[in-house]
Amino acid sequence: MCRHVPSFLPVLGALVLLVACGGSPSQTGDSGTDAAPPRGDASEGRAFEELCFQPDLYCERLYACATPERLAQDQTFFGHDDQASCVTQQDMFVGAICRQLGRSIDAGRLAVDLESATACADYMEALPCERFVHDPPSAHPLCEASPFVTPLVAPGGACEADIECQVPDSVCTATFGSEGGSEGGSEGVCREAPGEGEACVNERCASGLECVEDVCAPVHAGGCHYDHDCDDGMWCDQPGVDFRVEFERPELRGACVLQLPLDAECEDLQACDEGLYCDDVNGQDADGFRLPGACAAPRPSGAACNEPADCLSFECSLSSSTCS
Repeated sequence: MCRHVPSFLPVLGALVLLVACGGSPSQTGDSGTDAAPPRGDASEGRAFEELCFQPDLYCERLYACATPERLAQDQTFFGHDDQASCVTQQDMFVGAICRQLGRSIDAGRLAVDLESATACADYMEALPCERFVHDPPSAHPLCEASPFVTPLVAPGGACEADIECQVPDSVCTATFGSEGGSEGGSEGVCREAPGEGEACVNERCASGLECVEDVCAPVHAGGCHYDHDCDDGMWCDQPGVDFRVEFERPELRGACVLQLPLDAECEDLQACDEGLYCDDVNGQDADGFRLPGACAAPRPSGAACNEPADCLSFECSLSSSTCS
C-alpha cells in the first residue's frame, strides 16, 4: 500500500509522490535527481530526476528553519533524527520514486516538460528558507502543474507504473522491485482498474472501491483504516485498538471522528486537535498498557517528560527526563 503523503513534503517530491501513489495519470509532473548530472546533460530522465529530487537542499533547509512541529512531523514520517539521516531517508522514499519516473521517461512511457519543471525547481531554490519549507505546493504558480509529465502507454501496452497509463483510472500490472517499479520485479501492462468483486491489482481498485483482503469492495461511508483516510480535523477511531501501544490495524475498520479539544480523554496521538497531543497522564494498567490520556499542549524546553511526544521540540532527554 502506498504511504500517505503528508502536506509538508517538498513541492516537486510531494506531487511526484501523489501521482505515484494513485493520483490522476492524466496529470503532468515534475521531477528531480539523486546525484544527478548538470541539467540538460545525459538523458531527459536523469535531468528530470535532478529536478525532482534534491535531498541535500531540502534537508539543509528543513533543519535550518522548520518549526519544531514541522520538523517532528517530517522526522516521524520519514524516520530520521538529524540532517544526514534525513538525506538517507529522502533517498529511500522520494529518490526511489523520482528514479522510477526517470526510467519511465527514458523508456518512452512518459513525456516530460523539462522547461516547466526547471522553472519550478529554480523558483523553489530561490525561495527564502522558511517559505521553501513551510509553503504548500498551491502557493507556487510555477509549480502547480507539477509533476510535468504526460502518460504515453495505451491500454494493453507495456508499463512499469500506473502513471504511465494514458487512460484515467487505469492500473499497471507490473510487480515491484526494490526501486518501486519493475527493476527487480517484472513489467506489466496498462489495464482498466479492477471493479467490485475482482482481485486487486497491486492493492489498487477502480474509483469508489478499496482493496479488502485482495478483493475490490465498496468504500463504506465514513469508514477508515488509517488516520490519513479521514478529512482534516478528524482521526480514525478503531474500536478495541489502543494507539498508544500499537500501530493502526488495517484489518479493522474504524470510523472518522472529530479530533478532540484540550483536556479531552484520548488514546491516539492523532486524536487531539492540531497543536495538541495525547498526554500519558494516567500511567499504565497492571499489564503495562498505557491508560487513556488527555489532550494537552506539548511541553516547552526544560519541562519534565516521559517520551518525545511530550515535548514541543519532540526531544526528551533520557538522562534528565526533560524536554530539550
